[in-house]
Parts: sequence; structure tokens; C-alpha cells
Amino acid sequence: MAITTTTKKQNIKSILTNARLRLAAATCLILAGLALPTAELARASSGRGGPPEPITVTFIIPDTVCGFPVQETATGLLGVISLPGGGVLVTAPASTAVFTNLSDPTKSVTINGFTGPAIVTTDQNGNTILRGLGRGAIFDPATPGFGIRFQIEDFTLVFDPNGNLLSDTGNGQVTNVCDLIN
Repeated sequence: MAITTTTKKQNIKSILTNARLRLAAATCLILAGLALPTAELARASSGRGGPPEPITVTFIIPDTVCGFPVQETATGLLGVISLPGGGVLVTAPASTAVFTNLSDPTKSVTINGFTGPAIVTTDQNGNTILRGLGRGAIFDPATPGFGIRFQIEDFTLVFDPNGNLLSDTGNGQVTNVCDLIN
């Protein structure tokens, strides 16, 4: 039984680590939610999850994403729930993100209402699947031209085990945050 629990924890941590490398904000808070509290990860990995907890996360998005460095500060609530079939559900109710162009700090945008949620799973080939529902933001520093996207509705991104974007599909509205602060 200890091996199963340890393996399950390692699998969830591996899913989240891969997602962290590829998708910093999660759906903005995956997007910021990828800086998940250790206690929350532990509860999620044991199947209990927990109610969303307050977070404040600030990080720098490299200039390779927008052509200039961007600071993102996300505040709100973050919850992680382990799913019965594997993977995790990340919720970020009442969350807000401020994106600031660090080359010209007078240019920033505040996006309210990251309603998420996001579902992060791994398929049989080891690919990480991120499905964002509702409202969220995402960036991918390894995919030229991807930028920082604020997405509304249902979007699915698939990354191989090395973090390369394999597919990007969805229906809804996409706003390029880089354009808003350039």
C-alpha cells in the first residue's frame, strides 16, 4: 500500500512539475496555481483535496514570450482536487492577475475573474493534457508566437513528456495579453 501511495504522489507531482515547466499561470492560476502550496498537494495526492486557500504569487515571464519581460502577480484562491481516474482539478475562484510590461511599467493590464477550472492529466504516452474551462490565462515560453493568452471557454493543450506543445485546440475567445501591454 505504501508503494501505491508513494507512486500516486510521484505521478501527481510529475504531472504538476511538467505543467509548471510548460504552463506558468494556470489558466492564470495554473498559471499562478503552479506554485501550489505543499500542504495542498499532499491533500490532493491523498484524494481529499481541500477548500481553496488564499494565494499571492508574483513571477517574471521571460522576454521570449512577449518580446519584453512581463511580471505577473496573481491573487485570489487556489484549490487542488485529486481526480478518481488520475490527474488533478485546479480551481481558482475569485482570482485576479496583473500583467506588467517590465520594459515600460506604465503598461499593465488587470484581468479579473479567473473562473477556471483546469484539469491536468497524463495520457498513456506520458503526454500532459491541460484542459482549461471557463476563464484563464496561459503562456508557453518554448512555443514561438504563443504569447500570453487569456482564454474564455473550453481549450485543451497537449504537451509531450519533454514539454513540447503537440496540440492546441478549443472553442471560445482568445485575447493576446502581450498586445494589451505592448
